[in-house]
Amino acid sequence: MNTNIPFYSNTPDNTHCFQAAVKMLAKYFWPKEEYSWEQLDRLTAKAKDLWTWPMAGVLWLQTRGIEVIDIETFDYTRFVEEKEDYLLSFYGEETGNEQIKHSNIGLELDFAREFQKKVNIQNRIPDKKDIIRLLHDGYLLICCLNQMTLNEKSGYSGHFVVIKGYNETGLFMHDPGLPPFENREVRFELFEKAWSYPNEKVKNTLAFRLNK
Repeated sequence: MNTNIPFYSNTPDNTHCFQAAVKMLAKYFWPKEEYSWEQLDRLTAKAKDLWTWPMAGVLWLQTRGIEVIDIETFDYTRFVEEKEDYLLSFYGEETGNEQIKHSNIGLELDFAREFQKKVNIQNRIPDKKDIIRLLHDGYLLICCLNQMTLNEKSGYSGHFVVIKGYNETGLFMHDPGLPPFENREVRFELFEKAWSYPNEKVKNTLAFRLNK
């Protein structure tokens, strides 16, 4: 199974992987529409030179009639209450500090308050079976991984990819990069390592489908 979805690369500044993922979904769902990077920056609340959290973009897709399912154990209520301390507790020192360093926390707190009220959040750790089931049910998936692990390097860099299919040994994904990999095939074992870095509780899946 491998859904035919348009591919867009990350931009040269290497901070638009989420915008590239949203651009792919938008072109798939609404083929006649075009979204510039400037428009996508506004729609996803992109802060200059910082990483993008997915909340604003997800909320916008919902307003366009997209059904969203979010499977993760991240506690948005605790994040709102504890702020940076919760990120360090949830992700650990290395990943938590990188998230803090590359984020506008105040802005994300505002979106977190809205996100937890409006999005269908299933508070549990997703697994491979969830991915395969959702793909069969007609959803496209966005997952945040450790890009360094995905490319078999050391260190941490949060990175969004679009999951579009699977076979017996792995997943098909559009990886915006950098470097970009269209229709990249990643074996399940490597995906799991990148998905569960630094531990299994950080695994996440965002599923998107046009409302029926």
